[in-house]
Amino acid sequence: MKIGSFIGALFFLCTSGAYAQHRIAFISDAHIQNIVDHPELVRSMEVQVQSTRLFNENYYALIAALEDAARREITLVVLPGDLTDNGQFVNQEKIKEILNHYRERYGMKFFVTTGNHDPVRPFGMQNEERNFLRSDGSRTTQENRCAGYADEMQCYAAFGFYPQPEYLYWETPFTSYPYEAYTYQEALNESGLDKRQYMLCDSLEAIDASYLVEPVEGLWLLAIDGGVYLPGEVKNGVQTYEGSSVGYNHVLTHKPFLLPWVRKVVSEAKKRNKVLVTYSHYPLADFNDGASDMVRKAWGSKKFDLHRVPDEEVTEAFLDAGIRLHVAGHMHVNDTGVKRGKSGKCLYNIQVPSIATCLPAYKILTAEDAAHFEVETVLLDSVPGYDSLFGLYEKEYAYDTQAGKKPVWSKEALASKDYAEFCDWQFRDLVRVRFIPQDLPEIVRKKMVGMSGSQLVAYAEGKRMDADAGSGWSGYDLILDLYRLRYADKLALRWIPEKRMQEYHVLFDAVRCSGINDELIIRLREIADIFECFLQGEPCGHFRIDLERDRITGE
Repeated sequence: MKIGSFIGALFFLCTSGAYAQHRIAFISDAHIQNIVDHPELVRSMEVQVQSTRLFNENYYALIAALEDAARREITLVVLPGDLTDNGQFVNQEKIKEILNHYRERYGMKFFVTTGNHDPVRPFGMQNEERNFLRSDGSRTTQENRCAGYADEMQCYAAFGFYPQPEYLYWETPFTSYPYEAYTYQEALNESGLDKRQYMLCDSLEAIDASYLVEPVEGLWLLAIDGGVYLPGEVKNGVQTYEGSSVGYNHVLTHKPFLLPWVRKVVSEAKKRNKVLVTYSHYPLADFNDGASDMVRKAWGSKKFDLHRVPDEEVTEAFLDAGIRLHVAGHMHVNDTGVKRGKSGKCLYNIQVPSIATCLPAYKILTAEDAAHFEVETVLLDSVPGYDSLFGLYEKEYAYDTQAGKKPVWSKEALASKDYAEFCDWQFRDLVRVRFIPQDLPEIVRKKMVGMSGSQLVAYAEGKRMDADAGSGWSGYDLILDLYRLRYADKLALRWIPEKRMQEYHVLFDAVRCSGINDELIIRLREIADIFECFLQGEPCGHFRIDLERDRITGE
């Protein structure tokens, strides 16, 4: 199996020194559906290109990522939430089967956290979903029962949520035994859901799935359940709940027990010389490379997931509690966020990209000791089975065409030479059919995206715009590459030709120097500033974090 090359590998081979003590694979936001045992669960390409993740091919991507980790002899694997697309029981059981297979075959130890898609609601829900493909290319609707906390934690009991005989240590915010008195039986006695309940501020009961585990000597894995499901209306005598998409922003007010527990864990880790690696589904620092305020000013507070950016007081609170290194998923972006706190120290938030969209990848964290870490990003460019549904998608395309409906997705996707290219086609269509219409100002949508690069430069310089400008790119390509950078950071340069990047900078210089100040030029300046923020972010491909010197180096 061909797997994409490491970013900057040669540099680190020359500088990394001895092999590290602990290697952990982080595979995030798989969002799988059990399309192998249940072909009726295959979703249409129409719905896939309108979603921030694939629904079908990511099943094979998860297998490919686990196979690659096994080939590298990695036995510790963290899955930071959204393992399934909505916690459907049929998909959840398949995840359990897959993980058990790799545990038995390769001795892998898995550690999962809750995400906003599993569970979708704290006590489960009946979910109606559309656009499941029939064999003739037509679509149908299905209802599926989705798991809540209790069912999910029971299903994944062996993957961190409950103590296991082989663990050297395990606790939750609610256990009472000291480290020295730990036994598996004692942990088992205090691991029940009745022992892990807490009260929301309005006195409703809920469950927290946070845990600390020592899977191997000297390594502590701290899984923080950053999800809060606020109560909504009572409908027909049943309490409803909001989703947990905003993550940590509700933790300080609705889970007041978490921060003191985290502070205690950090203190104990230092006291006992443990390497502490903290993770959650949700980011603990800004993931927009410093562009959040620009986006908010230019396009409003509902774009680029600004509502999911953790408040500064939240980041500061966890940094003050001692968290210096945090790994997250949720955003489907490849990013490293660095937040310097009032103490002068930094919190490093590592965003693991999804394996189900642009660019599909997972990360390997190598802990050399408590203060020195290496992070590698592994691209999933070749995934066996990724094209197994292409024949069915051909039928979908033909069905819609014959019915007089213009397909919203690009048929060129079915000629993709590998999984990464297929994901990029999905992403191109996603930008075109969803992001541009929903995110961008009217003049960008209706005028700029249809102009060629040469026309845009000429407009900024106040020159005549030729009908056939002859540049190899358009305003749409510029916006597409902006989103590619936002999701994949510098890994997006795989898809952006160097010549085009040079011409972008010519345009950016032109609009900044332009004597024209109409709305189009103003919007182009905003795009230029945001684009360059994403291009100049912190290292997030292959890099090192030194907590002693408080610095990050690499690419």
